[in-house]
Amino acid sequence: MERYLIKSISKDLEISETRLLEESIESFLDREFRKAFSEIEKLKEKYLVESPTDLEKKINEGKVKEHPAWEELIEWENLEKRIKEVKEWRRRIPITA
Repeated sequence: MERYLIKSISKDLEISETRLLEESIESFLDREFRKAFSEIEKLKEKYLVESPTDLEKKINEGKVKEHPAWEELIEWENLEKRIKEVKEWRRRIPITA
């Protein structure tokens, strides 16, 4: 995003550029967390499991079809990684709302 846009929004809304950026980052991280969490909940419901390990066990036991379960297992693991990264950034970035 161009610096000009940040300056313009800040001026028009009468808030500091710092506050605008902080709140934007906070909103982005919150949205990413909610999206990943929601996708994980859908997978839990779809396969009636509570963890990627449970899903892998069901796949190995033949209780669910391998396709698309393996791909969704990988996606679940990526979503968990995303949540961990978002939490880490939330911890590292001081939000002064």
